[in-house]
Amino acid sequence: MTEAEMAGDHRLVKRPTGIHDLDTVTEGGLPAGGTTLVIGEPGCGKTIIGLQILASALSRGEGGVFMSFEESPDQIMCNAAAFDWGQALHASARFELVDGKPMIDADFSGAFDINGLLAVLGHCIKRVDGSWIVLDGIDQLLRRQPDSQTAIDQISQLNDWCIEHGYSLLLSGKQSDKKDHPQPDYLSGIEFMLSTILVLSSTLVDKRLNRRFRIAKYRGTRHNPNELAMLIDDRGIHLPYADPFVAEDVPAAGERIGMGVGRLDKILDGGVYRGSIVLVSGQPGTSKTTLGAAFAAAAGKRGERVLLVSFDEFARQIVRNVATLGIDLQPLIDSGHLHIVTRLSWQGLVEEHYMAMLAMLDDFRPDCLVIDPASALLKSGGAESAYLALERLLAVTRTRGITTLLTSLSEADDPFDESTLSHASTLADTWIVLRYQVTSGERNRSLSVVKSRGTGHSNQVREMKLSCDGIELTDVYPFGTEVLMGTARTQKESEEAALRHRQSKERVRQQQRLERDIDKTRELIQQGQEELERLQAELSAEHDEQANVDKEKSLHDQRIRQRRVPEEGGHDQ
Repeated sequence: MTEAEMAGDHRLVKRPTGIHDLDTVTEGGLPAGGTTLVIGEPGCGKTIIGLQILASALSRGEGGVFMSFEESPDQIMCNAAAFDWGQALHASARFELVDGKPMIDADFSGAFDINGLLAVLGHCIKRVDGSWIVLDGIDQLLRRQPDSQTAIDQISQLNDWCIEHGYSLLLSGKQSDKKDHPQPDYLSGIEFMLSTILVLSSTLVDKRLNRRFRIAKYRGTRHNPNELAMLIDDRGIHLPYADPFVAEDVPAAGERIGMGVGRLDKILDGGVYRGSIVLVSGQPGTSKTTLGAAFAAAAGKRGERVLLVSFDEFARQIVRNVATLGIDLQPLIDSGHLHIVTRLSWQGLVEEHYMAMLAMLDDFRPDCLVIDPASALLKSGGAESAYLALERLLAVTRTRGITTLLTSLSEADDPFDESTLSHASTLADTWIVLRYQVTSGERNRSLSVVKSRGTGHSNQVREMKLSCDGIELTDVYPFGTEVLMGTARTQKESEEAALRHRQSKERVRQQQRLERDIDKTRELIQQGQEELERLQAELSAEHDEQANVDKEKSLHDQRIRQRRVPEEGGHDQ
């Protein structure tokens, strides 16, 4: 006795189907004892689900029985061979394929014998020691039962038998909702009686088949009740959005990585944060792919692994085109650091592209991802879910720390209209807009940063030039309220250069004139100095001469006094 039985636990016991997505939406699988009804239109994948569940059971060492009331065993095995797991069914002795299809032209009288069916199933399931039984095309059997209530009772008896023995039973049957193609509904009433019902459907979107999956009923357990996209490929059934995305608390990286354009990294204060999302949007021809290639090349040169998913442009064309701009991707491809994958947007459903990119992320495990352009998903079938696919993909890359660069096409003149195309502008951490500036009959490219979360960045529009040396961002050249680019900028720069040249020549002439005036002044000063010295010398000579005159007069007066003194002295005696 199990612990659950000892505790009186009456919760539903589930048996894994082995189909990851189906086990996810059912939160563990289908009833371990009881019946699951799989209904839908023709071609929705009802038979495939049953076969894939049995193939998964065989891989786990379990056995199973498949009884078809519509197709022959050869047809069933032929269909299974188209899948990767088909050979396992053919090679395993624990897989029992029973032909329940009535013989052609056989006459039937009365109802089918449910006891006989149970005897056959019991014998087969014991022989393979199995736990799964699939009755494919049960509607073909029910149509042999003239009384609907008796059919319901017999299916109830079949369900009770499976519960008693712990078998997981799948009943598949066709049901059409098309009013223009009414069909007898042989499953009426059974849907109300059974506890687990899976509904498969299909619809045409843009003339492409879109399959859908829904759990219409699953009593006694939690499950995903939403209608989900369903894909069928070589691996079988997939439900792309089955996994409930749980936002993990991922630490915010503080490391910045370069975009491959030195000037752009300066504008972004050193680059973008690792693990962030970068959106590059713009009109056709504004070099979105070139910027994405530069980003991929820079990451590859740092030794990182880069996955570039290109929609509608082949890898060899991308490598050739960007090589003319000095961006050499081929060595990175050869070294395994860069992997370029081309997908044709119109050739698959959005869900197929989503699943393929998830598989590439799992297989290549890149450090950086470039999707060029993400807006191409809108051209895929089932375009109403392109937004969901992109959001879920970006959630995965953000959780895994993958730095992601998306390009998005804008078909409008308004640079902000592309936010309605890619629906990624609100999700992006950094949004770069490329535009055309048309002035004076010339078209020039420009780049501006709309936002960059957590980064102090320039808000100016810069001209973007392409040359053999790569991408160059020139300084802003404002002229009044405009920003000049291209020929207009070159012409204005030439005019200002000529003006500066004229001004320089005028300054030279002015300097020369001043120098001449200075020389003249110096000459005048020299002449004045000489005249001053002459006058000073003349004045000095006059002073000397006057001194001599005074001296002579003094001597003369002295001599006179000397002659007079004796006379006066003698007279006194």
